[in-house]
Amino acid sequence: MIEIPKYTIGTYNPRALEENRRTDYTRRIPTGLSEKQMARDSKIAMQLIRIDQEGGDSASEKILDLFFRKSKLLSNPRYWELMRTVWVSAGSTETAQLFRTMMKSSRPCRSWFMTPEDAKALDAMQFPVLAYRAYDAERYPDDNDPGISWTLDSKWCREYAESKGRVVKSRMVCRSDIFAYITRRGEEEIIIL
Repeated sequence: MIEIPKYTIGTYNPRALEENRRTDYTRRIPTGLSEKQMARDSKIAMQLIRIDQEGGDSASEKILDLFFRKSKLLSNPRYWELMRTVWVSAGSTETAQLFRTMMKSSRPCRSWFMTPEDAKALDAMQFPVLAYRAYDAERYPDDNDPGISWTLDSKWCREYAESKGRVVKSRMVCRSDIFAYITRRGEEEIIIL
């Protein structure tokens, strides 16, 4: 029988990691991890931050590559937390299937994908809610859009669609449909797997 380690939520500390303007973390400190594991998690996180800060045309691809290669080395809390960071930096319709697979993982500590504030806001919502998505109708005709990112902000969605030459669609969403709620990118993003 394999014993699965149990992790507590840990301490919420807004100064645990210095804020990176492009990529935020959940600012929680996991408990029950060895110093070796915490050092490994920190090293991988710093590598991701460095790539993100350097920017450039291939930054998203490098971030994705690093995360997918090193994710098995991360503790469960940091796996979910860093996946959020990678999603914010490199998530797109083109990478949606990769993320969908990773987000359906049965690894413990899934709640670490959202910040405590975002989780609290999601819990306080009245469902069902109306969600919007700007999608490329030419590339994905017949509503075959594989994207997983939706928003609760209709104005943001319309403006985004206009700027990218996309079409807006909407749907009613129940709480059980939503994997996560993220406010990082100036929108009220929900991820529907």
